[in-house]
Amino acid sequence: MAAGWSLFKSAEAEALYRAAYNTSLSLWPAGHESLNIPTRFGLTHVLACGPADAPPVLFLPAMAFSATMWYANIPALSNEFRCYAAEFPSDMGLSTMTNPPSNRLDCVAWLRELLDGLGVARACLVGASYGSFLALNYAIAEPGRVAKLVLSSPAAGVVPLRKTFYFRLFVSMLLPGQPAERLMRWLFADRFPLDNPVVQQLLVGTKTLRPRMKVYPGVFTPPELAGIPSPLYLLFGEEEVVYDPRSATARARRLLPKASVEIVPNAGHLLMMERPGFVNRRILTFLLDR
Repeated sequence: MAAGWSLFKSAEAEALYRAAYNTSLSLWPAGHESLNIPTRFGLTHVLACGPADAPPVLFLPAMAFSATMWYANIPALSNEFRCYAAEFPSDMGLSTMTNPPSNRLDCVAWLRELLDGLGVARACLVGASYGSFLALNYAIAEPGRVAKLVLSSPAAGVVPLRKTFYFRLFVSMLLPGQPAERLMRWLFADRFPLDNPVVQQLLVGTKTLRPRMKVYPGVFTPPELAGIPSPLYLLFGEEEVVYDPRSATARARRLLPKASVEIVPNAGHLLMMERPGFVNRRILTFLLDR
């Protein structure tokens, strides 16, 4: 299977991004592993942490971030679980690509091959934003391989994203630099520092990488959502700006009556980073509940 090709604009750009990535990675627990798993879409880069024989949990990051964004969550979870944080092959991170996933079925195939490559038959999935969309898409298609689902601030999936978000996103992609920083400031407000290494890594990525994203999130139908058999925990930030969190919560509770749904106070779209202590306690309780 082909190793894939790089999304970096140049060798110098790659060096800059890897330096920013390594600064973020220094926040991770000691003893983590860096893996490259072959799939038909290229090599998927995965950060692994925790006992090899512990129950597996796969983490899927928000768009334009990377596996490093989970630095504040992994320490709390890796004592109980084998944690795998993956990077989508056509997005920012250290994965390489032979061809970008082009539709939802491709996204399902990518996750299937990734789990196979990790030797994981069945896992809990934890997503943030776009990662939550990918996790939900996979659970709908292959529910037998999903033990539990934790979805934080799912991008669309439940309700549509605001047009304001798409405008800000595409401007930040076309004009790296200040527009990307303004997007981060809009998402975080004053709840998270923009000089955090993970945010700085993203900002460097807008200048050094050319993502090839072809699959954008969309709302799933009521039958699709109602058919998910896995135990499901949905978290929405009280200060969410990319959609109305109250409308999302109401629709989730109506279509997923067995799911646990919670609005996280004093948190926005990237609540896993903004309120890690609060969120980690909730996730651990949910995943450890037999």
